[in-house]
Amino acid sequence: MGGRVTQSGSGDLARARRLKTALDSGSSPIFVPPENAFSPVPEIASLNTGNAVAPDIRSQYLEPLFQASPDALSISDCQHRVLWSNEAFSRMFGYDSREVIGHPLEDLVVSPDRLPEALWLRESVAKGQSITLETQRKKKDGTLIHVAVSSAPLIVEGKMAGFYAGYHDISDRKRVEALSSALYRVAEQSSSAQDLQQFFTAVHSIVDELMYAKNFYIALYDSVSETLSFPYFVDEQDSPPPSKKLGHGLTEFLLRTGEPLLATPEVLQAMEDRGEVARSGSRSLDWMGVPLKVGTHTFGALVVQTYSKNIRYGERDKEILTFVSRQLASAIEIKKNEQALRRSEARYRSLVQSSVYGIYRSSLEGRFLDVNTALIAMLGYASPEEVLLLDPLQDIFANPEEHAGLMEEFRSTGRMDGLEVKWKKKDGGIITVRISGRAVSSTDEPADVLEAIAEDVTDRRALEDQFRQAQKMEAVGRLAGGVAHDFNNLLISAANSSSN
Repeated sequence: MGGRVTQSGSGDLARARRLKTALDSGSSPIFVPPENAFSPVPEIASLNTGNAVAPDIRSQYLEPLFQASPDALSISDCQHRVLWSNEAFSRMFGYDSREVIGHPLEDLVVSPDRLPEALWLRESVAKGQSITLETQRKKKDGTLIHVAVSSAPLIVEGKMAGFYAGYHDISDRKRVEALSSALYRVAEQSSSAQDLQQFFTAVHSIVDELMYAKNFYIALYDSVSETLSFPYFVDEQDSPPPSKKLGHGLTEFLLRTGEPLLATPEVLQAMEDRGEVARSGSRSLDWMGVPLKVGTHTFGALVVQTYSKNIRYGERDKEILTFVSRQLASAIEIKKNEQALRRSEARYRSLVQSSVYGIYRSSLEGRFLDVNTALIAMLGYASPEEVLLLDPLQDIFANPEEHAGLMEEFRSTGRMDGLEVKWKKKDGGIITVRISGRAVSSTDEPADVLEAIAEDVTDRRALEDQFRQAQKMEAVGRLAGGVAHDFNNLLISAANSSSN
């Protein structure tokens, strides 16, 4: 599984003896004189003979390579005391070389929560395995960095004399991966969150993984009401502020400029001296905000702040928050449009459901796809599911030829304007329905659908029939009265004639 170094030949044995001497003394191999230390160093040209490079010359070549490596390198003995390290080790972990030599490696670079991992690594190397893993290591100031650790045993004369450890800084790669993951999750949450509040909570959690975000808020500006609101606000010291008109705070400054702002105490003091801002609320140490904008339109701000001297923000944090804000701004716009659409749908659905007229959507063949409460009651059913299962020719139209005429009229004109048909109710009763509608196309439907309003005019037609009947009776009465009058006149005339 692991790589094992084996030695053979007189040159390798000489090198092994030098390494063992170095390990025992704690010195770098280049400072341990070879057995023929007083022999002149061969010229470079004399080395190009096709023979193996002498161990002492090889050591002199490898030492500059060891020091010039961009990765942090260290050699430790079997007790894990550092024998030597290169300059990159000092730069990466912040130690002076004198603070490293002779100290246990775990004490220098391993955080307490990583000690079990370090123990496993030590045991694996002691078994002769070469290990490579990605993990975190501790700097002198306590901060953690992401590194790829490579460790392998050093074998001298068949025995383990120590081990090698190399550290490659992968912080930038991890930061990019974390940012990419965060942006993806913001987009994912914008689709799965039910409302903006749930979405903002998820975004807060995501940002908190990228940087310190215990104090975090989102501010949105409504240009119609000209008010600034704080729909999401979490802070150690301040309560969520109420909606307000624009003032001269840091958030308002950010909205006016549309540019990211890292307000350190020095920057903030200079801004206050120039009269650019007038702060309110608790004074944070670092205030960092980025605009929420779509195109050139700024409609809000994403802000984090810290009250602790041990936690500070930098330009890299501002760049990360700016990337997040771009994704967040786009997601907020989508979410706001979705909410507006849902509110609109709810209003129109309420309007449709509360209408006294039957409103429905159907296929062009007449099968119902959606119906409102009035239409269900009109047909005498108890639920929309019952109505949606009805066959139009058998269960709805009292005269099937009327359905054919309806479809013919629709196909010729594209509309139905006040066409009257006879429908059957659940109890077998017949009603007269006046239908008006048109076809609509939708990407959500496989074909055109008919949207129509159905008005039950049965009672109206009955009243009209009664009125017409009354008019007929009135006409007959007038006619009969006229005839009787004329006949009466004739009788009077006849009676006068006989008396004469």
